[in-house]
Amino acid sequence: MMSAALFFITHEGIASNLLNIGENILQKPDNNLLFHEIPMDAPVNDMLAQIRNKLSTLDLSEGILFITDAYGSTPGNIAQQIASQYKSPLISGVNLPMVIRLLNYRNEALEPLLDKALDGAYKGIQQH
Repeated sequence: MMSAALFFITHEGIASNLLNIGENILQKPDNNLLFHEIPMDAPVNDMLAQIRNKLSTLDLSEGILFITDAYGSTPGNIAQQIASQYKSPLISGVNLPMVIRLLNYRNEALEPLLDKALDGAYKGIQQH
């Protein structure tokens, strides 16, 4: 069963590390998932071209969800531009609980997966 594609666009080190930790916690291989980390001062047009190239390797038949780290940042703005071109949802503020939900519920359809990811992200932020 194919699932919605996931594509992370973040600052350097964020997507790769969060996904590595999430995969180690869950012991589940990722599928139909890629990321692109944006170096500081990277030419935006070059980043857009590299992202489009990566996106062409994903199965988008069940839709795609874009995830970014910080709304209003360069990676966030690039993600917003790409997500609007694909007419797909974009969530910002990625955290480890969100990644765990995204990886754990890979077989969910796009909308329920989005809801579970946001729920996990919100519940993962607590004051003690």
